[in-house]
Amino acid sequence: MSYDRFIPRSKPQMFLQPKLDSNYQELLYNIQAPSDNVFSQIQQICEQRKIGDIRQIPTAPERILDAPELADDFYLNILDWGQNNILAVGLTNRLYLWDVQTSKMIQYQYNQCVNSVHWLSKQQIALGVGNEIKILDIVKNTEIISQQYHQNRVSALTSSFELLTSSGRDCVIHNRDLRQNKMVNSFVKHTQEVCGLKWNPSGSTLSSGANDNQLLLWDRRQMELRTSLLGHTAAVKAMSWCPWTSSTLASGGGSHDRSLKLWNVETGCLVKQIDTGSQVCALEYLPRYRELLTSHGFSQFQVQLWKADQLQPIQELKGHKSRVLHMSVSPDQSMLCTAAGDETLVFWRLGTELPNPTPQSDSFQQKNLLIR
Repeated sequence: MSYDRFIPRSKPQMFLQPKLDSNYQELLYNIQAPSDNVFSQIQQICEQRKIGDIRQIPTAPERILDAPELADDFYLNILDWGQNNILAVGLTNRLYLWDVQTSKMIQYQYNQCVNSVHWLSKQQIALGVGNEIKILDIVKNTEIISQQYHQNRVSALTSSFELLTSSGRDCVIHNRDLRQNKMVNSFVKHTQEVCGLKWNPSGSTLSSGANDNQLLLWDRRQMELRTSLLGHTAAVKAMSWCPWTSSTLASGGGSHDRSLKLWNVETGCLVKQIDTGSQVCALEYLPRYRELLTSHGFSQFQVQLWKADQLQPIQELKGHKSRVLHMSVSPDQSMLCTAAGDETLVFWRLGTELPNPTPQSDSFQQKNLLIR
């Protein structure tokens, strides 16, 4: 079977160097929450649904793209679908930004591997490149920040309002205030590589998972460890906060665990768990349908759709030949992109598309870099 190429054969471009003498208040982004228009549209569609209507989910992929040299590394986080409908993918030492609506691409090359990507806003993206943190403005085509405060590779990134949180192989979690461009504090508890980081929607609690089998909750106000959620017996990378129940956190365990767990973070108690039969590599909630998605490793390499509250399986999606390491959902939750060690990106149809509430950035569309 032949696949479309995800990687263009054009030469990579480089961002402009950081303006170290510039005013960071002018350079740094204005934190943007997901658009209220998107959520109102989702709510309206849900309310308009007729009782008894059944959503048909195709079991076959809608599109498969060839992604050469995609690292078969469980601990990295190299895929993120932004609210701007631009898919960011890190492949070895290059970052690829693909405008899903126009199929236009830009790529950037670095001296070290891109180990993590995370959209901060529709205009700016954070990268873990080697042991450096970089923040890029895709509209101004400028590298805003390039700083090194980790001792080893940065494999996990997340953000909440003004805070950028990072960690990786040095096991230290750093919190940086982007408005003032200074370190706020660091969390030290993990003993092996941190591969999962997620702030809850309100920004009050950070969850972290690592290769030491620990799942920890950190309090933002006190800036200290809140509790340890005990029960996983393998690395914890997959985690996601429930958008409609603020006290619920879902997590998945690695190859020697294989469990999917729901936690009540207020009490620290395990609410429900299920043995998925394989390594849980990634996890995403779908608030539009009140569902949960998980991606898996050996031996089925499947994506599983669940009823979120009951953890009842709905549908299984198969299209990869290696463990499905990364997963990201489109802004309107109509599409899913998965990335695997078989060096492919697979796109799955989850539902109908919602109208795009805001036009794409003109400066990105004007770049004539087409997928080949």
